[in-house]
Amino acid sequence: MKSMPPPNSSQVASDLTPNLMASASPAGEGEWLGVRPGAGGPLGADVTSLPPAEGPAMQATVDWLSFHRRWGVLSDATLRALARSLRLLSVAAGTHLYEAGQTPIGLYLVKWGSVEIYRQSPVGKTHILYRNAGDLCGYMPLFAEPAEPGQAVYEASAIAVTASEVWFLDRRDFEQLIQTYPDIQTPINQLLTQDLYRFAQRLTHEQARIQGLQSYIQPVPSLDAFIGKSKPSQKLAQQIAAAAADLAPVILQAAPGTGKTFVAGLIHRRSGVSDHPFIEVNCAALPRNALGQVQTEILFGQPATGELGVIELLERGTLLIDNVQLLAAADRDRLSHYLKTGTLTPVSGGEGNSMPSPLSPLDGNRALTTWVRVIVASPHAFDWPGIRCHHLKLFSLSQRKQDIPDFAQAFLTQFCRALGHQPLQLDPADMRRLISYDYPGNLGELAAILRRAVMMTPPEQTIVPESVLWSVQSPKNAFRVDLLTQVPWLRRWLLSRWWPAGVWWLVMALFIPVTVLGFVGPQSRDSSLTLNLFWAWWWPFYLFLFAFVGRLWCAVCPFMITGEWLRTLSLGIWPRQLKPWPTRWLNRWGGWVLFAGFGVIYLWEQLWDLPHTPYLSSWLLLSITAGAVIFSQIYERRLWCRYLCPIGGMNGLFAKLAMVELRSLQQVCGSQCQTFGCYRGSGATPVSFVDALATEGQATDGCPLYSHPAHLADNRDCVLCMTCLKACPHRSVQLNLRFPATDLLEGHQGSGAEAALLLLLLGGVLMHHTPQILAWFDLEFLAIDADHLLTSLPVVIILLSIPALLIYGVHQLTRGYNRIAFRHENRLLPDYTTIVYAYLPLTLAANLAHYTPAAITEAGQFLPVVARTFGLSGAGWPTLTWSLDVAQFLQGVTLLSALAFSVYPLQRITQRSFGSYWPHLALMLVLTIAFFKLMM
Repeated sequence: MKSMPPPNSSQVASDLTPNLMASASPAGEGEWLGVRPGAGGPLGADVTSLPPAEGPAMQATVDWLSFHRRWGVLSDATLRALARSLRLLSVAAGTHLYEAGQTPIGLYLVKWGSVEIYRQSPVGKTHILYRNAGDLCGYMPLFAEPAEPGQAVYEASAIAVTASEVWFLDRRDFEQLIQTYPDIQTPINQLLTQDLYRFAQRLTHEQARIQGLQSYIQPVPSLDAFIGKSKPSQKLAQQIAAAAADLAPVILQAAPGTGKTFVAGLIHRRSGVSDHPFIEVNCAALPRNALGQVQTEILFGQPATGELGVIELLERGTLLIDNVQLLAAADRDRLSHYLKTGTLTPVSGGEGNSMPSPLSPLDGNRALTTWVRVIVASPHAFDWPGIRCHHLKLFSLSQRKQDIPDFAQAFLTQFCRALGHQPLQLDPADMRRLISYDYPGNLGELAAILRRAVMMTPPEQTIVPESVLWSVQSPKNAFRVDLLTQVPWLRRWLLSRWWPAGVWWLVMALFIPVTVLGFVGPQSRDSSLTLNLFWAWWWPFYLFLFAFVGRLWCAVCPFMITGEWLRTLSLGIWPRQLKPWPTRWLNRWGGWVLFAGFGVIYLWEQLWDLPHTPYLSSWLLLSITAGAVIFSQIYERRLWCRYLCPIGGMNGLFAKLAMVELRSLQQVCGSQCQTFGCYRGSGATPVSFVDALATEGQATDGCPLYSHPAHLADNRDCVLCMTCLKACPHRSVQLNLRFPATDLLEGHQGSGAEAALLLLLLGGVLMHHTPQILAWFDLEFLAIDADHLLTSLPVVIILLSIPALLIYGVHQLTRGYNRIAFRHENRLLPDYTTIVYAYLPLTLAANLAHYTPAAITEAGQFLPVVARTFGLSGAGWPTLTWSLDVAQFLQGVTLLSALAFSVYPLQRITQRSFGSYWPHLALMLVLTIAFFKLMM
């Protein structure tokens, strides 16, 4: 049996937009009445009270019936009685005449239009019959003999597929007509015989259809299915709405796991064929022939064996063909031909064997229309010339980071319900892991990760433990441990008012009197508290802490605190707008100004003997403080600290070796943050995540160094003030414990001025041992002090320059050696300013070794020094010191450790094997031996 074709293309637009209103009147002319179909029963329940048709209206119905081949066989009396009982209903497309399970109230005679009779099955609508002009609908239950009286119901549903006019005949009137005019059963019996024959054929077809489609049916998303909030997702939602408005083919460009089936199902769900099956065929899973080509009988059928393809079996609905790029050119042409003409070309035939699809319109005067929507998906750009298509591109999950929190919660809810687990939530650490991951498998991988997380979370817990997300790790977080997560009290303390503002008072309570005592106190080293704290305590322990906490000192630096306090005071007296930073000039020249400032400090220290002159040491402290105060009065935030402070420049350089870093991931900040309070400042921000602290999301003025934690490439521009931690409402800031010198190992980008400062600091170690070096060359007679500047200044400058000259010479030697030894390979080493950073561990170690004797032999005399500073003898006061031998042992351990540690950074910076950079290793060994001899 062949089913009736669908309406032509001019009717499609209206057919796919159901209108739930219909009008009714008695047969012929009369007043039209509004009826709400399906509201409480079949169509026509509200028109039975209308008076029977009479006069011209009834005669027009009699004339129509008499001219019809089926009803014209009835007698005139029968036709007139039938016409008097009919009620004419005007039915909009998409309106149900009756639905399966409803109690029949009469039958329906189609005057014009098309009505579809169908049953619902696992593959959508089945057993489809079409009723056209002169056909009856809904008569079978009136002849059925139910098990109990009054229990007959409709076994199928009837719906108008076009705007139609249908006569309704009430059940009681029908039963009266049969008793009075028995001949009326003749056309009905003919129709019943024809329907039974068609039904038997259709039943066989539907069984084959269900069997053929069952394994390809996909679930359909709900109408309110979540798509996402990101810009790509919102654009996708608009494209889905446009694609669902018609049956034009859809081309999805989508990588595996991006949700092709979901998007195709959503298009199907929101379209006019949503009550028909949604089928997916993955070309990658189809069998292949001996040539490796995909066999497409499943799609197009195989007439030689009588096998029908899914397109023909589907009849109506949506077909997703995934990995369409795997189809051979001939198969793509068949698919293109089908979309253009509505006819199928069998796999074994050519154009001459074109086999019309059962669903293809047969009206040659109208444009061809198919009720099977085809959606093809490919990971690459794909097009069908000559066919109007909707083009949708699904972005990877790594490009839609903003959607991950919502997707994650949706998956959690789904899996908790499916696995019988109580509802679970993700804390900020979990979410940070999920957002920072790149997801090679896209949404499918995210779903698999969260399903496993639900299965591994103990039943009594309501928050997913971070440990179950062990496989979700951003490359930037490799070999790192977030101390704020692992040590919860640390987060609470850093968020409190004690850090750093509370510590400022303690620092200033010590800084001010120590600086003043440098001017008014004793001027000898063993009696000056200023010299003891500055040279025996601050310098060695300050340098020692660099390897652990980086620029932490800068967060409580008294130079900066003085500048901040005086600026606040001046703005209260004289309100004004502070100037923005001249960033372009500072980025170019600020590093060189800083380098020059540190060079001046070195000259001042060596020629005027600052370590043994308290008042000059105090002047040094005041000079640096003056720079911070002056620039704080002119420019906003802390320009001095970031660009011009000599001590800050050294701090930023050595902080690159630290085992601690403060970072936040760009993916987290970019997808979740709207305020950027950590960078530019903001008011208090509400915090709503699980276990949020009351001190999170604070109002701040933004980072004092204008650094965004997600944009930090190294530790140089972070002073660990924790402004970003206090401001962040998403808990995306991390305080990571990491491998030392990681900044040098992960794509480090230095600068010429910073490299020059590094070489200056390394030369400073030689400068500190000027007498020993002069003794090596029998130049002890040269006086190195401020009274002999003409001879002292060149000697000090030469000593400061020796490391730069040595490293430059060795680097040129190494490059030349590589050109000769590896002339057939690309063995060029990095440039000079890049290779210099490999000497950073040795530079820090040499400076720390220089100050170690002061820490070992002098720092423990703090109490006697305090006593002597205030005029007491200090005799008998407790001390804690060690011999010089201990200091020398620690110096040796420090230097040798730095030498051993420098090998790995050197290899990572050069990206070469040992044979390519051994001259630099030799120079490091020579410098280590030289420092050891100088300090011992």
